Amino acid sequence: MRKLIFGLLLPFLLSASASAADLKTVVEQESKALLIDQFGASVSTAKDTIQILDIPWNQPGVQFWLQYYKNRMNRLKLVQRAARYSIFLPYVKPILKEEGVPEVLAYLPIIESEGNPAAVSRAGAAGLWQLMPRTARLYGLRVNYYIDERFDIEKSTRAAARYLKKLYKIFGKWDLAIAAYNAGPGKILSLMRRYHTDSFWDLAKLPDETLNYVPKFYAVASLINSGQIKVATSEHKLLKIKIVSKTSLYAIARKLRVKYSIIKNFNRQYRKGVVPAYRYVYVPAFSIGNRTFLAKAKDARIYIYRPYRTEKVTRIARKFGTDVHTVEKLNRIRGKYVYRGQVLIIVAYNNEGKSVVMR
Repeated sequence: MRKLIFGLLLPFLLSASASAADLKTVVEQESKALLIDQFGASVSTAKDTIQILDIPWNQPGVQFWLQYYKNRMNRLKLVQRAARYSIFLPYVKPILKEEGVPEVLAYLPIIESEGNPAAVSRAGAAGLWQLMPRTARLYGLRVNYYIDERFDIEKSTRAAARYLKKLYKIFGKWDLAIAAYNAGPGKILSLMRRYHTDSFWDLAKLPDETLNYVPKFYAVASLINSGQIKVATSEHKLLKIKIVSKTSLYAIARKLRVKYSIIKNFNRQYRKGVVPAYRYVYVPAFSIGNRTFLAKAKDARIYIYRPYRTEKVTRIARKFGTDVHTVEKLNRIRGKYVYRGQVLIIVAYNNEGKSVVMR
């Protein structure tokens, strides 16, 4: 008798299940169609974004932020932040790729810090990736009286990538991992247990910031990947300069003819304004007034060097693998010697002539 009843009900159950599945498909299709109608193009065409993030287009939060950025003033602000951040992409994307993190997450700093490398939140998070001191130290960054590597563009990116990868390993979903990056993994795990769900969209009592954080990022990533918001590699290059001898940021700024405020803004990791030996500074090429240096700096290794004693120019050129004429021209040297404490710019090329500035 039970088999007979089940046999009669089975077609209806399958029909109901199919209808639910069809309804979900229709909602998703209609949501995408609405976005295409509003923005004039498919909001996300990047395979990486669709498959890895699995953006739920029908969620009200995602729809809200897409509508929000349709407003002219809101869109303009996003364009400005994206443009400011574009100078960092040549550093950020390769690191995420190396660490096995989806490259689309390179756009998180647009949400986190508005693309400002010197940003500090009221809670004490700092840098492009807005890392808290405890998290930064946990992932190998120095945060002390003299050095705060949360402001170091490359080191903070590597730490953030490893943290995101760890969060994904814990939660198994990128929306939960991204939410945990904002609110902390403990908060998300607690809410998942409380509400018996593993879906970000079913979590209740999330902080407002986190509740908006994930859909806002989805909207921004979608608009960028569809080409609605341009975040191409900036035409302005960010130069990475190796400091061979302990030197102040002020002395480096004077040598390169850069405003001190600019060099400080891009290098806040040096809290006392002094760069220890064998570390790096980052300088946007557009801010450099030393045109002779800029002409030579293309596709080159760049160093700042201060001799501890009087040295011959020929010896310095040989030490760095460059030619005497270049050293003399860049530093306006007229004699055979460089005296102790002079700040020198050194530009050297590798054998293939390829850029090694970004190592």
